Amino acid sequence: MRSKNIPDGRKSPGRKKSTFIEEARRRQIVRSAITTIASAGLAQASLARIADEVGISKSVISYHFDGRDELIEEIVNALLSESNRFIRSRVEQRTGARAKLRGYVEASFAFMAEHRENFVTMVDIWGSFGTTEAKSAFNATAYDPCRRHLEAILRQGQQDGEFRDFTPRTLAATIQGAIDGVMLQWVFDEEAVDLAGCAAELAVMFDLTTSRPGRDGR
Repeated sequence: MRSKNIPDGRKSPGRKKSTFIEEARRRQIVRSAITTIASAGLAQASLARIADEVGISKSVISYHFDGRDELIEEIVNALLSESNRFIRSRVEQRTGARAKLRGYVEASFAFMAEHRENFVTMVDIWGSFGTTEAKSAFNATAYDPCRRHLEAILRQGQQDGEFRDFTPRTLAATIQGAIDGVMLQWVFDEEAVDLAGCAAELAVMFDLTTSRPGRDGR
């Protein structure tokens, strides 16, 4: 952590003694910021408002984060990491590429259903990027891990003879695009989208898409 003065003027304690407490406070601030952005929108989520949500002073946030941009960056990292951990843990419980692919789709929607404010926040942040470079960097951070995970599952399925011949990277992008396309509709209108129903349909769709000719009479 950066060497700074604590807001009340005391010097920061040694790293070994302060790391756990400081990291807990950072996580608390990040979670509060996510809640604030999801409810009020990014434009209204000032540091002062986020501090009020936590019940701390704005200077405490300034101690832990070097401005609003760093806080937003940490929010994005937290949102993506949380989702990726959840999905990977569910996928790892499955045996075989076909079951893993279904697990990936189902876990993606299960996480959405349990963490709506995460996705409302993410979409709002993505829409705030004003340059092509910023959007490109965000897309790489958000999508590269997802595509690599899916690509590994798809390649495993081909190597094991479960899946037909196709380009894994292309299909990985298609699968993630379908998941996120539903997510965007759900973020904008929660009542218009049946997440569980969409998860079931996409699981069947990509099971059929990856199937070898003649599998189960297909």
